[in-house]
Amino acid sequence: MNKFLAVILFLVFPNDGYVEKFSYAEKSKLDWSDFRGEPDWNSDFDAVVITGITYQWSYGKDEGEIALDYKVDSFCYPSQSWAKIGQRTDYLLNHEQLHFDISELHARILRKRLKDYKPGKNIRRDLNKMYKLVERMRTNMQEQYDIETEHSKNKEAQKRWEEKVKTLIWYYRAYEK
Repeated sequence: MNKFLAVILFLVFPNDGYVEKFSYAEKSKLDWSDFRGEPDWNSDFDAVVITGITYQWSYGKDEGEIALDYKVDSFCYPSQSWAKIGQRTDYLLNHEQLHFDISELHARILRKRLKDYKPGKNIRRDLNKMYKLVERMRTNMQEQYDIETEHSKNKEAQKRWEEKVKTLIWYYRAYEK
């Protein structure tokens, strides 16, 4: 499986499969220097931040019990994120920051689900299903955020979303790492 993934990364991302990224744990607050990609001048958007979550897992037997080991991270991809010159305001940066925060929120949700998971006979299937569900939730929330805030244009909706995400991040604070 890892060889297949490496091939896909190489095909999608030249440079020996390496994609510049940093985790939320490494740097949780974005600044405009994190938007290093070439702007899409044909886009209606002034900025785009590319974020996501990844997970790794393994398991073994510990005194007859299955012990699950896992790592979940949320990432920002600076070389794929961009902002148009002349549009780099603090307000727009805060909008893009919330996209990163939403990815971190879902990393925490996945950590909680993995912690609560009781390994059964089909661990690989169960964990893949769990990841896909959380990833779908993350994608849906990202889309809903942009719809309701009109991609940052609706300032009242933006404030509501900031409070909502701040509250949810706090609620899942025990799953920060």
